[in-house]
Amino acid sequence: MKKIKKIKEIQIKRAQILDLIRNFFKKRCFLEIQTPILTKDISTEPYIDPMPVKFSDDKNKIYHGYLITSPEYSLKKLLALGFDKIFEITKAFRQKEAFGGLHNPEFSILEWYRTHADYRHIMKDTEELVYDLVKKLHHHPYFFYQRQKIDVSLPWLRISVKQAFKKYAKINLDKTNNLNSFKKISRQRCYGIDPAFNGASWNDLFYLIFLNEIEPQLPKDKAIILYDYPLPQAALAKRKNKKGFYAERFETYIGGMEISNAFSELLNWREQLKRLKEDQKVRKRLKKEFINIDKTLIQALKSGILPTAGNALGIDRLQMLLLDIKDIDDLLPFPAKQMFKN
Repeated sequence: MKKIKKIKEIQIKRAQILDLIRNFFKKRCFLEIQTPILTKDISTEPYIDPMPVKFSDDKNKIYHGYLITSPEYSLKKLLALGFDKIFEITKAFRQKEAFGGLHNPEFSILEWYRTHADYRHIMKDTEELVYDLVKKLHHHPYFFYQRQKIDVSLPWLRISVKQAFKKYAKINLDKTNNLNSFKKISRQRCYGIDPAFNGASWNDLFYLIFLNEIEPQLPKDKAIILYDYPLPQAALAKRKNKKGFYAERFETYIGGMEISNAFSELLNWREQLKRLKEDQKVRKRLKKEFINIDKTLIQALKSGILPTAGNALGIDRLQMLLLDIKDIDDLLPFPAKQMFKN
């Protein structure tokens, strides 16, 4: 009985958080949108594995599609139709990830986009959204997560990826922006003992060092925005300058937990098509399923979209933080581990 009561209390608080999120965006004149969860085309992102779906119609004709990993493509197509300030709260699906901890194959995601904006406007949206939630739920601009006090007072701490690598890993990304130089410094740090090292890409080495040396050292007592990612980590983001190595992308960390990924949108259809083809090459190298490029997305970019920026925020992770829950299995009423592994 005690466990049932606890589950009910958590679900009531989760619903309250969703109401507060909706109110935040509606007060700012954003339109709530519903886009398909089942789609024909999906992101070619190499390091995300979608869930394929096969189904039939009344004549037993077979169709193939995917459960979305994000509503991003559909929302961008609406932007091409003239929508300007939109948001969506929906379910997304990813496979080949751990069950429990911070991951569940089905999860809740919030995405919002605004035209006449860049990633700096979205930084401000993100700060104000979380600050608003914390103030309404905890009545002051901080909260406790696993006994760690986390301050979300405005403005948040901001640090570029380049600064973070220099500060925490003593690596100058400007001087290691090619594969050979990054491999050299990785060998010096003994990452070269991994059997997969010889076939590693620049992107692989970036994440190897980032996850081991950067992410663990990010402040846990404050919210932080990590911005200006190298281009290999920003397939859908606008370059900071025409021939630059960095893109207008940022991620948000709260209590050491990554909760959102945002950027100024890449609107040049030729460059976007080129990057998606590069994604396909990486998927092939990784021996992953071949995914066709969404031609309707490219057509939407061709038709013209105003300067736009957007953010994808993991609602489950944000709820875990705000409700002081360590494992996603304790947040969800029916976690995948409970349904499929027990």
